[in-house]
Amino acid sequence: MKETHLKGRLQAIALTACAAAMIWACRETAAEAKTAAGLCLTVMIPSLYAFTVLSKLMISTNTYKLIGRPFSWISRYILRMPAEFFPIFLISQFAGYPIGASLISQMETEGKITPKQAEEMLCFCIAPGPAYISAVAVAVAPDIAGMSGYIFLAVAGANLLGVLLTSFTRKIPPRSEEKAEVTFSASLFTESVRAGAESMAIICGMIIFMAAVMGILGKAGAFGAVSALLSRAIKYPPAQIYPFVRSFLEISNLTRIFGDVTVTIPMAAAMLSFGGICVHLQIMSVCRGFSPMKALLCRIPCSAAAFLICRLIMPDYFPTEAVAVNASISREAVIISHNQPILSIFLLIMTILIISQKTIVKNKKM
Repeated sequence: MKETHLKGRLQAIALTACAAAMIWACRETAAEAKTAAGLCLTVMIPSLYAFTVLSKLMISTNTYKLIGRPFSWISRYILRMPAEFFPIFLISQFAGYPIGASLISQMETEGKITPKQAEEMLCFCIAPGPAYISAVAVAVAPDIAGMSGYIFLAVAGANLLGVLLTSFTRKIPPRSEEKAEVTFSASLFTESVRAGAESMAIICGMIIFMAAVMGILGKAGAFGAVSALLSRAIKYPPAQIYPFVRSFLEISNLTRIFGDVTVTIPMAAAMLSFGGICVHLQIMSVCRGFSPMKALLCRIPCSAAAFLICRLIMPDYFPTEAVAVNASISREAVIISHNQPILSIFLLIMTILIISQKTIVKNKKM
């Protein structure tokens, strides 16, 4: 009882301190949140929302079973995963970070897989997707073609290598006798659209809040101090380490990295494979029936594998100097426009509708 009381007090103190820190760093938090909101409205929602709805519809209508049926032997005998794993694995590599977790959570909730299977599947279904990889590659090395391909192959290859190396720890799952009957209806489509909007609201909310926290840490000098310490340890310029330190918390900061591409691109692949703390908070928010901690720990060896794979497949020499400081800054200025209030209004309306729908459902249950 005393431990619970003490824990509650500590949480209250931490929240109060966070609120006070946001008041202290109000300009920095507002600037970071404004930039993050622009990123959500101009990059995240356009690149993820449609794919999120489509992915959820594929699960609801059992289309994923039909797609995965020809590859069931690969999933069962080589990867030693349920037959449903392979299509989810492919979708997650192309769709973006939280979508794989969202689909696995949906399957676990509907009883199509067990919580243990969900935890194992999630370990290898975390990836940024080609759209975000391209944004990072263009910002880091705008004059060199093919960089996004190296990063994508490294991240997806690390996930595939991980599931292959751990296959011996699993038994061959039994063959599913359930028929792949595809059912489609207007209600399923509407529910998928609503679920997609809910997922995007959670994702964007997490990104904006994390940006505000980063504003506090930035004013406190935490990022600079960590960059200086790492610079002494690995003998690398602190200015080039700084964006990677920020990316550990929020992965979108990778668009600010610069330097020798033979170093920065493999490092970007490793960071994209890990995902960042904000991404893992998003994953935790959608994983309700099982723990995502195993997947978080699995990201560490996968990040190392992504770095090595990217370095191996990349050429050792590029004819063009790839320092993209000005390019990345100009792209941010173009991408993020603060003179578009209508986009913010749309995001606010979407969030209000989701909350209203949840309130109506709760009232009906009561």
